[in-house]
Amino acid sequence: MNHQRDSLQDEPGVRVKAHPGLCLGYGNCHRFAPDVYELDDEGMIDVHILEVPSSLALQAWIGATVCPERAITVIGPAEEHWRQRQRAESAATNTPNEKRDPSQ
Repeated sequence: MNHQRDSLQDEPGVRVKAHPGLCLGYGNCHRFAPDVYELDDEGMIDVHILEVPSSLALQAWIGATVCPERAITVIGPAEEHWRQRQRAESAATNTPNEKRDPSQ
């Protein structure tokens, strides 16, 4: 049993606070993080406060970062935390005894 991997999966996510009054409808948040950010019929951000699970936290940060109007605030561990977490999870799923196909 890999305790590091289990603790990563149990980690709480982040909270997103959107500022619809600042949104101009560029749609970058949805383009880069469609599983996190919903847009209304006019292409504007359609959330005010959102609880995002840890599995989508990095997407939440990316979507917020690409907003040119800075209409999204992410509350919780910084983006780099989630990038490190993703690297750790990727490393945990790679086994050193796997033979890699040289054609890939």
